[in-house]
Amino acid sequence: MTQFRGKFINGLDKKGRCSVPASFRARLAGDGLVLRRSVSPDHCYIEAWPMAQFDAASRDANPLNPLSPEQNAEDYAYVVDVAEVTPDPEGRIILPRDLIEYAGLSDGVAFLGRLNWFELWEPAAAERRIEEARRALAARAAASAA
Repeated sequence: MTQFRGKFINGLDKKGRCSVPASFRARLAGDGLVLRRSVSPDHCYIEAWPMAQFDAASRDANPLNPLSPEQNAEDYAYVVDVAEVTPDPEGRIILPRDLIEYAGLSDGVAFLGRLNWFELWEPAAAERRIEEARRALAARAAASAA
């Protein structure tokens, strides 16, 4: 199984190009990426899913069974509003302008491994999120020790 681990900060040029970290590229093994807005209501970042994994997780639609309102909403949010990109031979991808603006990216991108997928964050926002997570875990540990 492909797993993405670690944190890497790479540059973002004016054309929206950035290099996918080498260890992430190795795990992609030539597969493309599906990019979408984060599902988090509290944080704006880009989710990057290996195309094969994204495709394998998709639901089979039966034209004889209408989709529920929830399934329709999921399709519009998570399937229709995506971008597909493939790293070039140097490992660069071009991020769509709307995703750059959504994530608040300017001249750098923080790549955060999340095992089956990875995230692209504005670097300072990524650091704040990591610190939030550390504090939450410390508070949980302190509460369970009490």
